[in-house]
Amino acid sequence: MASLVQRLSGARFQQKLLIFVLLAVFLTTIVQFVFLMGNFQRITDFALQQNTAGAEQSAEEFLRNYADEKAASTWLQLEAAQANLAVLGQTAQQMVDHYPALRDNPELFNLALFTTQVQAERGALTGGAAERFEIFVPPSLVDDAYVRELLQVSALLNLSMEAIYQANSNNNFVYFVGDEAAPFTRGFPNVRLIDAVGEQLDLDFWQDYFPGAVQGWAQWYNDPALQAAVPSPITILGPYADAAGHGQVMTLFYPLWNKETNRFAGAVGADIRLDAIIANILSFQVARTGFAFLVNGQGEVVAMPQLGFELFELDLQEIGEGSLIYYRGELAKSANPAVHALAQQLTQSNDGLLTIDLAREGGPPSRELIAFASLPALADGNYNPDHWRIVLAVPEAEVFEVLTQTDAAVNAERVRISILSFGIVFASLLVVTMVSIRFSRVATSDLRVLATAAERISAKQYDTEVKLDSKDEIGQLGQVFNAMTREIRDYTNNLEQMVVARTAELRQANQEITRLNEQLRDENLRLGAELDVARRLQMMVLPPTQEIQAIQELDIACYMRPADEVGGDYYDVLQIDDSIFLGIGDVTGHGLPAGIIMLMAQTAYLTLSQSGERDMERIAQVLNRVLYHNIVRIQEDKNMTLAVIHYRERELTLVGQHESVIVCRANGTIEIVDTLDLGLPMGLEEDITEFVSTKRLQLASGDVLLLYTDGITEAENQARQQFGVEGITNGLRNYYRLSATEIVNHLTTDVYAFINNGTIYDDLSLLVVKQR
Repeated sequence: MASLVQRLSGARFQQKLLIFVLLAVFLTTIVQFVFLMGNFQRITDFALQQNTAGAEQSAEEFLRNYADEKAASTWLQLEAAQANLAVLGQTAQQMVDHYPALRDNPELFNLALFTTQVQAERGALTGGAAERFEIFVPPSLVDDAYVRELLQVSALLNLSMEAIYQANSNNNFVYFVGDEAAPFTRGFPNVRLIDAVGEQLDLDFWQDYFPGAVQGWAQWYNDPALQAAVPSPITILGPYADAAGHGQVMTLFYPLWNKETNRFAGAVGADIRLDAIIANILSFQVARTGFAFLVNGQGEVVAMPQLGFELFELDLQEIGEGSLIYYRGELAKSANPAVHALAQQLTQSNDGLLTIDLAREGGPPSRELIAFASLPALADGNYNPDHWRIVLAVPEAEVFEVLTQTDAAVNAERVRISILSFGIVFASLLVVTMVSIRFSRVATSDLRVLATAAERISAKQYDTEVKLDSKDEIGQLGQVFNAMTREIRDYTNNLEQMVVARTAELRQANQEITRLNEQLRDENLRLGAELDVARRLQMMVLPPTQEIQAIQELDIACYMRPADEVGGDYYDVLQIDDSIFLGIGDVTGHGLPAGIIMLMAQTAYLTLSQSGERDMERIAQVLNRVLYHNIVRIQEDKNMTLAVIHYRERELTLVGQHESVIVCRANGTIEIVDTLDLGLPMGLEEDITEFVSTKRLQLASGDVLLLYTDGITEAENQARQQFGVEGITNGLRNYYRLSATEIVNHLTTDVYAFINNGTIYDDLSLLVVKQR
């Protein structure tokens, strides 16, 4: 081995390259071929295992996703039905709430849409066959004056009942039924209920058809905890066979409540056909015999195709609606223990994936993949949650039969590939040997030229250049070699000129840096002066203490601290004759522009109040127009929240959008007045007339009015928590018995204690007014 190494060390580079390439190729190829052929079978076996696992996982994910999709699409239809009924229910509740006013305006019911046309038939009252709306009054209620009165008023529901019916293609019948004293029916379309009920004309709608429903609704309306748990009053009953022959339906009720008597006031309902929902679920088919079915929260089968009826060995009821045929029954009544266990699993879990074996005793395995997903909870008559579930069942053998076929095909292909691989490797080695010999000869010729040129450069012959025919990396190396040679020659000849040039460039760069530093210093001085002017403007326009103390009716105290970056906070107190004007606002942004806009607002407000104008909405509109045009003129993208208040003889008139106004009554009760609907930010739009409205408040002796800007509520401590409105109200609740000045002092102390060492990002402003 040592002699071989010694012999190679004296050989030419071409020979070394050829031997290295051939050894590397031959050894690598032989080792890889032996290794690959030895492990090929293990790899294919592993691939088959992974394929099986992947197929199982894909099948499970598909079934889960499909169950979720079917559940979502089914819920969309049920949710749409509930949403439509809620619209009608809210309309009917408005009718109940305003019943006396509607009853006392009979001319309203002279309109054609609200006219109730009825005729006597078999002792009952009903609409004619040509009428679009259904009317049915049982014989026992025909002469009842209250029934007649409610029948007339309920005609108002004609306005929306037809639209609600048309909004959902699953609607079978939309209707209103009166309270327990007047259980007549008004609905759409006209389904001729008098014919549907047959001879049972005097059956009571609530007691005979839906016993116990009214008691469940009464519990909901009188139990706040139940209302919090179930926000919607809508309940679901069914499914059941429609007496009018429209197939399987379910009934949605929206109960109505008389708030004055705290009694049941009737209900609006919708009978929903289930044929479209069931057809969508039964359309599922995977493999040859996979199917889907629908169960309710009690594990009862609502709809199942014939495949499931036969597979689960159930005693089901066949239901046919045209071409749609399905079965109903109970899984728990199956004689097969696996189906019985499935029923328990469905009632105990909202979703899941499991495998059950339906094999008969002594028979071959019959494993089924079961995936199920729940719809959001419906509410039954007692507002208990009823989770319907979409269940998918697919035979495991049908899902994985393709894997067996794949296994045989892979084994046959493995043998063929092994033989083909050996032939390819042998031919490749022959080709590589021939190519390597030719390549080593061509590649090393240019290297020899470079080696010779390098020796000349080392002898300081810098005029040496090489000429290579190669266009690859070696050719690029030759070009770089020539460039380096020229660069060395140039550096040798021109080094002094280069040093001078570099020195001049550095001097110029240093001068530019010095100039920029001077500009930055001037800009900082300008900004500092601007902020100082803004602070002075902000503080100059604030009402002086002597003016505030001169007001006899009110105890007023104010506070403002500008932030490091001056904001645009503003407050004002003006006494004009027997009126007192108050104002508080905040300009968006910081700096001198914010201060100027604040000064514009103060000037305009002072001018308007001194002019004798007492219409606060008019003052707000003019203030906005002045600010809008001035902001456009100074070309600033800013606006201002501003609330202005007129006080006279213990009455406050409030207008304008700003932070909430807080009132603490003399007994400690806190009232928070939202100003969101009292206007728009000033300067945002030219005309805000349609947005401006007023709020009037009365002050009694000892009542406290608190105005503030967002710098107070948004003050943050080091944990990035905000002081908030809660912090203000808690403080006011503690200090409202004190004087206005003491309230301000205590509240500001609380704010600074909360901030601690945190940064103050915005102006802090407070205005406390206490009725003497």
